[in-house]
Amino acid sequence: MSFLNIHMRYLGLNIQEVTWINSALPLTALVGPPMVGLLADKLGHYRPITIVCMLLATFLHAALLFVPSCKSVSTREATLSLHCSTRGATLQVDSCHTSCEHPVPLLPAAFQVDECQVVCEEASGLVGDSVNVGDREATMLEAEAGTEASTEASMRLLLQLRTPLGDSDYVPPMEKQVILHFNSSLIPLEEEERIKEEEEEEKEEAMSTCSYPVENFTYFSTQYSSMSCNTIEPHCLIMCNVTKRGNETQLLDTSSCCNARLTLWLYFGLRALAEMFSAILVSLLEAVALTMVHQHNGDYGREKMFGLLAVAIFSPLCGYLVDSKVGTFGYSYAPVFYVFVSLMLVTVVVTLALPIQVQAQRRSLMKNMIQLILTESDRELSVLLILMTVLGTFWGYLKTFVYLYLEDLHATKLLIGLTSSFCILPSLPFLYRSGAVVQFCGHHYLIMLAFVGYCIRFAGLSYISNPWWVLLLESLELFTLNLLNVSAATLAYKLAPKSFVATAQALVWVSHFNIGRCIGTFVGGHLLALYGDVPVFQGAAVMAATCAAVYLASHQLIKHLKARREARPKPSPARENGNVPNGHYAPLQLADERF
Repeated sequence: MSFLNIHMRYLGLNIQEVTWINSALPLTALVGPPMVGLLADKLGHYRPITIVCMLLATFLHAALLFVPSCKSVSTREATLSLHCSTRGATLQVDSCHTSCEHPVPLLPAAFQVDECQVVCEEASGLVGDSVNVGDREATMLEAEAGTEASTEASMRLLLQLRTPLGDSDYVPPMEKQVILHFNSSLIPLEEEERIKEEEEEEKEEAMSTCSYPVENFTYFSTQYSSMSCNTIEPHCLIMCNVTKRGNETQLLDTSSCCNARLTLWLYFGLRALAEMFSAILVSLLEAVALTMVHQHNGDYGREKMFGLLAVAIFSPLCGYLVDSKVGTFGYSYAPVFYVFVSLMLVTVVVTLALPIQVQAQRRSLMKNMIQLILTESDRELSVLLILMTVLGTFWGYLKTFVYLYLEDLHATKLLIGLTSSFCILPSLPFLYRSGAVVQFCGHHYLIMLAFVGYCIRFAGLSYISNPWWVLLLESLELFTLNLLNVSAATLAYKLAPKSFVATAQALVWVSHFNIGRCIGTFVGGHLLALYGDVPVFQGAAVMAATCAAVYLASHQLIKHLKARREARPKPSPARENGNVPNGHYAPLQLADERF
């Protein structure tokens, strides 16, 4: 999941579309796990249902590779610069690769120009060096020297802006703040014009840079038609750094060469079906694992440990393959899908050999549901489902937006993969002895620790500036997810009748990973758009701390009242000659003490 969200950004989906998709996906998978769980409980045929779900989930996730990309270059991915000479000025966008086969227009925006310098290239047998304007140092050609060079360098640092009427204004970029406003898209130069002077072997490299003529812009409320720069030497030009202003990160307009609506809906359709079958698969495997653990006197946490160990190994491996572009074949995230498909096929083979035996309930699905709801422990099970929904809200927001937040902090894909490893490695010894941990701490106190863990994680994320600090915070997933899952799964197994194991596990799964995730993504995405990352992280930390305090106080109060009620002595019936007259009798004084 850590790579699926940033894969959406790779396909060209913006933050609003990512929020919408992650809010809708849990709802599409909401009905599947309970219904299939009830069906599996009724029929008892866990193996064929599990294998079918595995194959469908594998196929649908692999199909995401074929969703057409509508990628656009963002301001975080590209380097912008201004090249200005006597022939005119152009905005250069480095690494402007998009889903288009040709350069696309530059979206209208405001650009700030600063850090200008004069650069001279080899020409006519003379060697020139760059002139650093920030330090006011000039090194001219070998024939020039000293003070004359510095004076000429200062004269050359002027941007000549021409109005539509032919008038010219001169702007010193190092003395004034230069902000150019473009109210319409900038059209790129033709390919032949851009590379006609390049050697054949340099053409491919030239294609990675797009040039946009600086025309029809506004500077200090004045409309100008073009820009140029006069330099002493014809082979010299002024180069400046350019920064896009504003909150919008999209830089290039790809609407002319891709169908953004097709990409959005095709991705959503495939991902929704993939999520539904994955949710069904996990709930079935949870039921199978719990049943086999109790049949063979195993440890549920130990079973979870080996699954998480695989995640800890393969997540950073996928991140490394994406960063190093090994086996990508021109598609950056292809290794992630290759690894997923390979592991799922191995799991199918292993499932065929498992001796799966689960007690079947040969009654109607509706009767199964009614019996589960009317059990004695239904109230405690309902409270568990509410708590898992609240915790799923925190989990849903983190898993949707934390990787995008890390990418904004310039985290590598290897680091993003390592976050999964650091989520798991501290959990391994506790999961190996999870039975003893749950017995020592208690189910409810482990759930409280999950709230405390979320409080610390959110608070830490709001203060870090170096993305590598996130590894320390991710280790708290020991409490916020791993031990929480063990505690919730075993508590649901304890509360539900043994013939409704799959149904109970499916309800716990849906509460946390579907309903909670949907609420967290939807509400968190809108708060993120209004207030930004840091305020939302801080607010979530306060909310998690409040939930932990309220849950602890409520649990202690209920525990105290229950202990007091059980400690009250029961009155003995008065007897006459060894018999109780007139049925069951209690003295009036004892009867009054009940009220």
